Amino acid sequence: MTADSAASPFDPNRQNHPPDLDHKIVASLERLAGVFRHLLWQEATHSGLSPLQLQVVVFLRFHPAGQCTVSDLAREYHVSRATISDAVKALAQKALVSRHTDPADLRSHSLRLTSAGEQLANQSSRFAEPLHQPVASLPARQKLSFYVNLLTLLHQLQQAGTIPVQRMCFSCRHYGRRPGQHFCHLLNIPLEGSQLRIDCPEHDAALW
Repeated sequence: MTADSAASPFDPNRQNHPPDLDHKIVASLERLAGVFRHLLWQEATHSGLSPLQLQVVVFLRFHPAGQCTVSDLAREYHVSRATISDAVKALAQKALVSRHTDPADLRSHSLRLTSAGEQLANQSSRFAEPLHQPVASLPARQKLSFYVNLLTLLHQLQQAGTIPVQRMCFSCRHYGRRPGQHFCHLLNIPLEGSQLRIDCPEHDAALW
């Protein structure tokens, strides 16, 4: 491995002499991830949960039962089934989550929020609100470019096996390209950049 390939993006000298935009972007993403972790930890502490338990509660609040199994959550948060099982067990003990058996497969269980869990999720799911106003204040064209670039980055990370399959247009078998435009073959309509989805209920993973 060469000295250049081993260079850390967190080294200010590497970022600045000469200016290395790739390293600066990676370091900036780490800063944003730190903000998210802090906001999540802050809300989780306020709610009496661990950060992962809070993420589970919020996920269950906004996703259908078919996506709410221990296996689904383990993939979603890139942790082991055992780790998710421990989080779910703690949430069940707090009467925030319940298990429901699939009548078609008695070995399969989906997870649902109790009424107390829904109430907590409604209160806590806005923990990232401090990030909204800075994003909302970006110029429209800059905001759209930023969003599409983020989707592209996530898609590349998925293709490299760094993160699990994302429920977004770029990884869906219904997504296609036509000259100068994105296209959804499920809806049979062209898509503007702002219509591209990061979390689509109709997502069907493409086979690469």
